[in-house]
Amino acid sequence: MLNLLKGSKMELTEKVSIKIDKSLIPITLPERLILYMIDSSHLLLAVEPLRDVEAKALSKNDVKAKLDRNEYSIELPKKIYDFYHMDEAGSHVERW
Repeated sequence: MLNLLKGSKMELTEKVSIKIDKSLIPITLPERLILYMIDSSHLLLAVEPLRDVEAKALSKNDVKAKLDRNEYSIELPKKIYDFYHMDEAGSHVERW
């Protein structure tokens, strides 16, 4: 199921950064994260592989995180960014 969201190599190499306030994350993020597409409404960022999630996830991608002052910049593949309509005003980050 991990390959449900397929795209050309070019589409998956194009990146779009999202910003997440550092105060929303209780740990220091490493430079590399794993992005899981859980369903059409939910993404999950993980610092290490989550085997149970991988069995059910629509997709799994490696992404980069960079801390700049009080914000993390997370580089998402453009195709995933567009799929979740992250450019719309209603998009938000939930803290778990």
